[in-house]
Amino acid sequence: MASSRQHLDALTGLRFLAAAHVVAYHVYHLVFTATEAPPGLHGLIGSGYVGVSFFFVLSGFILGYNYLERPPDTREARTAFWVARFARVYPIYALGLAIAAPAYLKSLLTAWTVTPDTAWRESAALVLAPLLLQSWVHWTALAWNAAGWSLAVEAVFYAAFPFLAGRLGRLGPKALAVGALAVYALALSLPGLYMLVDPDHTGGTASAYNSGPWMLTLRFNPLARLPEFILGILAGRYFLLRASEAPRSRPVVLSVLGVIVIAALMGSPFLPFPLLHNGLLAPVFAGLIVLLPRSRGGVARVLASRPLLLLGEASYALYILHMPVMFAWKSVLKRLGASPTSAWAVVALLGVMGVLSVLAYQRVEKPAREWIRAWWMGRTGQRPVTTGLQPRG
Repeated sequence: MASSRQHLDALTGLRFLAAAHVVAYHVYHLVFTATEAPPGLHGLIGSGYVGVSFFFVLSGFILGYNYLERPPDTREARTAFWVARFARVYPIYALGLAIAAPAYLKSLLTAWTVTPDTAWRESAALVLAPLLLQSWVHWTALAWNAAGWSLAVEAVFYAAFPFLAGRLGRLGPKALAVGALAVYALALSLPGLYMLVDPDHTGGTASAYNSGPWMLTLRFNPLARLPEFILGILAGRYFLLRASEAPRSRPVVLSVLGVIVIAALMGSPFLPFPLLHNGLLAPVFAGLIVLLPRSRGGVARVLASRPLLLLGEASYALYILHMPVMFAWKSVLKRLGASPTSAWAVVALLGVMGVLSVLAYQRVEKPAREWIRAWWMGRTGQRPVTTGLQPRG
C-alpha cells in the first residue's frame, strides 16, 4: 500500500487540469460566443462543465481509497469524518461567498427594485448558500457564487459516505462489476428520461444556456449526481483490491482513454447535453483515475511534478474562487474603460486567478483546516479522520 500511495501524486496534477478546464470554460464564454469560436475549440473548451463530473468521480475514489478499509462506522468516527470534510472544504467556500457578496447583494437590490414579486427566490440563497443547501432548489443553485453548487452536492456525498462505505467496502470483483454497471445505468437513466419526456419543452435544445426548471434540477440536484460519486467509490474499492500489484507503464490504455475524452469533448455538439453533463464520461474518468496512479509512464511523471503538485493542491481554491474573481475583474475593467475580452485582460485575469488560488491555499485553506482540527482535538480529545490525499470538495 505504501508504494501505491506514493504514486497518487499524479491524481493531484490531474485535478489541476480538470479545474483548469472548468475555468477555461467560463473564461472562454467571456471572450467568445458559440458563433465566433472555432468549432474544435468550442467543443473542447465549451464542454468544461464535464470537469465537475470528473471531480464527483474523483471525490468518491479518494474517499473510498482512504476509508473503505477502515470505514467510519461508529458515531464518533462519523462525526470525526464530517469535521475533517468541513475543515477541508468550508474555509475556502466561505471565502468565495465573501468575494462574491458585493455583486450578489447588488443583484438582490436590483431584483427587489425591478421584480419584487419574484425577488424572494434569489434572496433564499442568503440562507441556503451558507448552509450548503442551494442545490436542492433549482432557482438558487447558481446564486451567490455559482461554482458553489457542486459543494452543496458534495456535502450530501460526505453525509452519505459513512453509511455507504461499510457496504461497498466488502464487495468483491464480480459484485464491483455488476454494481458499476448498475450505477452507471442509473446515472444515465435520469437524463435519458428527461430527453424522452422533455418536460421543459426544449425541443432537444437543452444546454448550459437553455435550461428550464427540470433541466436545472437534473443538473444540480444532489440525488441526480450521486451515482457518479458512488462509481468513484467502486473505483476506489477496485484499486484497493489491486493494490498488491507493482506499478507499471500503461501508455496505450491511458492514451486510448485520453483520446476518448478529447474526442467526446470536441464532438460535444453532437452528444446530448443532458447525458454529457450528468456522467456520460464517468466510466472513462474512473478508468483514468484507477490506471494513472499505477503507471510509471511519462504522463504520470509530468502530472506528479512539483509545479503541477502545487497547482493541484490549489485547484480547489481555483475552482471556488474563479467566478467571483472573474466578475470582480470585469467590474474593475469596466470602471477603467477597458475591454474584458482583450488579450492582455484575459491573460492578466488568468494570472490573478492562479496567484490568488495558490495564496488562498497556503494562507487560508491550510491554516483554517489546521485550526479547525486543533479546535476539534481540544474539544473532544481526538483528531478528526485525516488522510494524505484530500478530495476536492
